[in-house]
Amino acid sequence: MTEPSVTTASMGEPPVVGKMNRGIQQEENDEQEDAFLITGGNLEPDPSINTACPGSLFTAPLLSTVVSLTCCLPFYILACCGFFEVKEKEIKAVLYFGKYIGSVQEPGIHFLPICGLETRPISTATRTVDLKDLKVLDQRGNPVVISAVVTFVPTSAKKARIDVQNPWPYATWQPAVGRGTYLQLQAEAILKQVASQFPYEAPAGQPSLQTEGSHITAILVQRLQERVNILGAHIMTFDLVDLSYAPEIAQSMLLRQQAEALVDARRIIVAAAVDMATDALTHMQERGCLLDDATRQGLVSNLMTVICSHTAVTPTVSVGSGDSGAARLAAALRQGGQGSYYQPPAPTA
Repeated sequence: MTEPSVTTASMGEPPVVGKMNRGIQQEENDEQEDAFLITGGNLEPDPSINTACPGSLFTAPLLSTVVSLTCCLPFYILACCGFFEVKEKEIKAVLYFGKYIGSVQEPGIHFLPICGLETRPISTATRTVDLKDLKVLDQRGNPVVISAVVTFVPTSAKKARIDVQNPWPYATWQPAVGRGTYLQLQAEAILKQVASQFPYEAPAGQPSLQTEGSHITAILVQRLQERVNILGAHIMTFDLVDLSYAPEIAQSMLLRQQAEALVDARRIIVAAAVDMATDALTHMQERGCLLDDATRQGLVSNLMTVICSHTAVTPTVSVGSGDSGAARLAAALRQGGQGSYYQPPAPTA
């Protein structure tokens, strides 16, 4: 949530234009505040201060104003002391003698008495925090490696520069601090808590880390926002970008997944083999090939073996007695359509 604009225009701005700009800016701020309330944020804006001359003389403490006017007035005139710039996407917290009095966020040139004045700026541009290869335990206790990206917008110069130390990684006023920041540590803690409530994978229809991405993201955003309200940051997204088993169990889990896939494939193959054997017998009977029970059993057994085998099958032909199943099957096929079982001739003396 962005902070409300300062209540007065910059130096030299006509009064009417200043009022119009302030009215438009106030309407935009109201819309942004409503949007943040819808998302569950509870971010309080910094108090704004008057930086237009001569009103800014009454904003500063009396001691600073008196000293600035009596001792520094020539420097004001010659060197424009007391004027400072606020850039786009920037907020400056204003302190006098170490005490915070308000913030300025309207872009432009502003004036405040110089004696005891200190400004602490922050950028309100959208930024991200990368949580790389974080090891957590899922609901079943399996170690899982997760990577995530947090996208947020700073909204308060007071909270980021005064209330919280090391608010986020690589801030403009402390670019060397990349680890151990408030936002990063809170995001890692929330990610571990939420990931422990779901298994890495689950049967169809059950929630898991692999299937509940949008739901998990919503939970992560809500819980992290509650933690970083004190920081003055609006959490926009908290997305999981990488998910895998930890290296110490990855090989075992891969073998288990391969075994499950093999079982599912075999189940499909066997079901198809049964259907094919049944269809073969049905078609033979419809065409008049009457087979006895022994021949049917042999035919089904051979078909199931050929279809379900994972290696190439070598065909063999039985050359035994005429009473063999193969001989009866061949005879039945030759006599197909006559509606009678084939009877081999009696052996001669």
